[in-house]
This record gives sequence, structure tokens and C-alpha cells, in this order.
Amino acid sequence: MKRRLFRSAPSEGTSGLDVGALAPMVDMMTLLLVFLLRTYSTDLAPSPPEGPFALAATGSEDARKGGIELIVSGEAIYVDGQRVASWDHVEGEGVIDPLYSRLLQARPKLRAEVHADGTVPWRQLSRVLATAQAAGVEQIALVGAYRGGM
Repeated sequence: MKRRLFRSAPSEGTSGLDVGALAPMVDMMTLLLVFLLRTYSTDLAPSPPEGPFALAATGSEDARKGGIELIVSGEAIYVDGQRVASWDHVEGEGVIDPLYSRLLQARPKLRAEVHADGTVPWRQLSRVLATAQAAGVEQIALVGAYRGGM
């Protein structure tokens, strides 16, 4: 009689499976889900302009924070994917007028990412940075390539 009282029969829902054996699998699936959600991004990477374009090297591991995307190639300057100015038509020194007026139109965005071709001279790149600061952009990030990534 004592044997029958203390002996437990498997419940109908588990059909003989040990529930404790599922805990490590559930933990691993949760970690996998968190990893996938953390690495998933809804932002598209900016597409480089036509022609040769190679980003400069960087060692930063900071995540992208978004903002106005300035792409500086050897031939032209692009703002959010649209060509704004060609280096052939940029005159003088100092502020680049077409870029300045385009950045004023996007004024609510106070952050900019500059994607510059590795072959662009610093003199031209510094003019782009100075123009962005003159237009009221408060935070400017230079983006480069690191081991094939952005």
C-alpha cells in the first residue's frame, strides 16, 4: 500500500519526458534569439557612388548612430544618396556653397556621418567638415572600413 501512495505516475502532458532536460535548450534558444535581435539592423548601409570608391581604414567598434549621410568621393559629394556638388565645379577655398545650402535644408538633423573615399585628399575632406560645421551640424562622425565591414 505504501508503494502505491508514494509512487508517482508520469503526468499526461509530459508523456514521460523529463522537464528539467528542456531547460538548457530553452536557455540556449533565448541566448540565440537575443544575439540575433542585437545584430539585426533595419538601416540600410549607404551605397557608394558610381566608380571606384574605397573607404579609409578604421579601428573603431562603435555602432552607427545615424544622421545625415555625406559621401565624399574623388569626383563628387553626395548627401543622403543625392549628388550635391562635383569637385570640378567647386571653386575657391572655405565653405562649399551647394553642400552648405543642402545641409541647411536638413537642419533638424544635428548629426552627420561622413563616408570618404580613401583617396580623397585631406584638404578636400576638411572643407566638407568645415562646411558641415558652418551649417550647424553639431556631431560629425567619420566612417571607415574595417576588415570588409562598415
